[in-house]
Amino acid sequence: MRYRPFGASGKAVSAVSLLLRDAPNMGAPSAWRSLVFGAMENGINCFEVTAGSDVLTLGVGEALAAVERRLIFLGWRLRGSSVGSITARDIADSVRSALQKTRARYLDLLMIDESAIEILTPDAMSYLSDLRTSGVCLQIGIAGDGEAIEQCIGSQTFDVLATSFNLTSDWQARRRIRDASAANMTLIGCNPFPSGLHAKPATRGDVERPMRRGLLGVRRPDPLSSSVGSYAFLQETPGWTHEELCLAYTLTEPAFATIQLEAGRSIDRMAAVPDRDLPTGVAAQIEMARFGQIAAERRA
Repeated sequence: MRYRPFGASGKAVSAVSLLLRDAPNMGAPSAWRSLVFGAMENGINCFEVTAGSDVLTLGVGEALAAVERRLIFLGWRLRGSSVGSITARDIADSVRSALQKTRARYLDLLMIDESAIEILTPDAMSYLSDLRTSGVCLQIGIAGDGEAIEQCIGSQTFDVLATSFNLTSDWQARRRIRDASAANMTLIGCNPFPSGLHAKPATRGDVERPMRRGLLGVRRPDPLSSSVGSYAFLQETPGWTHEELCLAYTLTEPAFATIQLEAGRSIDRMAAVPDRDLPTGVAAQIEMARFGQIAAERRA
């Protein structure tokens, strides 16, 4: 595992980190404790816990009790609710619950999900700054890719941005990363595995490439189908899986302090990727495939 500085926090975090959220096959604190222990054994020291599951939070707390607090970077993510707005009291109750159940004493990072940003009350926004000033939450961040997130970039309230990035990311995603970096925000990369690129590429003997109708009814090749073929090398690189290549590519983006994975991934395999360099020529293949996909979408 390799480690990177997390902005101005003074902490070094693992290049690969974990987002923990409730899962149907993780119904006991002991299951989450074992998962976190396994991650730490592979060098991962950065975890973000999604609010809403006592079982998850207690399990993480049991694991953290076995290590020095300063060695772990712990984030807590608030998500939106369909029942109404999120007030300062709602945030205070959630943070208090997190600290009680994890026994962490403080949170390195409080993350506000995009769905929560949209329903924060004015007093809640002010309270976020109070949490940071008091030392209860050392940094405040936002997570998402939409318009609400765009409006928060550069705000004095937020120190961190967690946003999607992978080898197919478009210019808007890349521009968002540049803007956040220019605003001195620490960045976390999310969703490094693009969907639709792991399918077996079509051969001459296969059926005709899928078509879709344009605005005038003209049938055009489906750009997604084209991209699957363009990225066929992801399936053909010896010694690498397509997920390992996708993660290795994302790790080459210097703006990110860490790349965040869902806990369901193979931790030991993914944790080994930061210590490996992309095979010779793969980076060039990725760029050619990406620009080829852009060109295909423009023609469509």
